[in-house]
Amino acid sequence: MKKDFIKYFIPIILLCFIGIISIYCSKSIVNNYMYFFKRQIIYVVIGIILLFFFKCINFNIIYKYSFFIYLFSIFMLVYVLFFGDTINGSKSWINLFGISIQPSEFAKIGLLLCLDKYVKSRYGFIKSIVLLLVPSILTFLQPDTGTVLFYLVIYFSIFICMGLKKKYYVSLFSLCFIGISLFVYLYFFNSDLFIKIFGTNFFYRIDRVINFTKNEGYQINNALIGIGNGGVIGNFSKYVIYIPEAITDFMFANILTMFGFVGGIVVVSLFLIIDILLVSDIFKLNKHKYYVIGLFGLFLYQQVQHIFMDIGLLPITGITLPFVSYGGSSLISYFILFGILFNLKKKNSLNF
Repeated sequence: MKKDFIKYFIPIILLCFIGIISIYCSKSIVNNYMYFFKRQIIYVVIGIILLFFFKCINFNIIYKYSFFIYLFSIFMLVYVLFFGDTINGSKSWINLFGISIQPSEFAKIGLLLCLDKYVKSRYGFIKSIVLLLVPSILTFLQPDTGTVLFYLVIYFSIFICMGLKKKYYVSLFSLCFIGISLFVYLYFFNSDLFIKIFGTNFFYRIDRVINFTKNEGYQINNALIGIGNGGVIGNFSKYVIYIPEAITDFMFANILTMFGFVGGIVVVSLFLIIDILLVSDIFKLNKHKYYVIGLFGLFLYQQVQHIFMDIGLLPITGITLPFVSYGGSSLISYFILFGILFNLKKKNSLNF
């Protein structure tokens, strides 16, 4: 196994291991914790297998059929709107042989591959907008606003590096400004119309963001109390207060509670290692740099958003911690994304 692969693989596996241990140690506050513990191990094993599969397959095949991968993800997003299972207010899940799968998480793969392929082609800007809008609208209808943010982060990470004419940047950011202004106006000054358009579930999600600005909220208050009691080395499995969603949305707060400041530093350091490697590969993989840029933007956003919302510095948006939080769809999709990255590195013969 080559040196570069090991640099990535070791911190990824360590993050997975920390996640598995954290789930097991959460037994006093998580009902049926052994179920989640065993499932997470299975997800990691499946993820590793798929990582090596996508690392070893001929990349030309992946690249050639990237649009079909994208179309299949769109089909699954349409399917879930009609036949999906509703969990936590979102119709985002498909039950397959007793395992819940979230198609919107896997849609990131097709979107990223197609953006890397088509932004460099003729009318690349227009194509990229269409590629973004279709899964975003379908995912928003579930509603799953957290994953829509993932799509936007992927797109804008690539967009700012495309080197387009100034008018394109001005046009897109102007549209975004108008859209956000209208959104804010409806929420604060015409809430009835807002609810008719977006639904009560989404109104509640925005309300949670407002609660953040007021420094309110049961979830964040409990998380901060737990973190405070974690101290330097943590309390391990001794909880002084219940932390909601301890193995998913509040996994970092859970780690700080159990393993203290030291545990938090270890997790952040492992993420930092992967981040530095991704930035380095942006300059090395020039032909497919947009894939690496999109992956880096997504990976960085998700870890920063999760960590900062868990310590009360950002609003709660229900975003998991990559490779650490419980969840098969998110975990496996990241293994696939990094498997494709390793394939690109192998293709470019970069000490891989």
